[in-house]
Amino acid sequence: MQLLSMLDLSFRRWQRYGEVRRELATYTDRELEDMGLSRSDIPDVAREAAALIRPASDTAVQPRFAKVAHS
Repeated sequence: MQLLSMLDLSFRRWQRYGEVRRELATYTDRELEDMGLSRSDIPDVAREAAALIRPASDTAVQPRFAKVAHS
């Protein structure tokens, strides 16, 4: 089961990497410059975005919203 989880995580990170890289590639050099990026930064930014993807088991145990206590 752990092998499948690792494969799923790798696939989802690979997908995110491609999504971010394709999206940033559509911007003009001026738009990238406005964001503080250059074309050579795109792979690094895409890698960082992909690294933010967590295993599915991590997201299942964390609540989406904190409960608020009313007095």
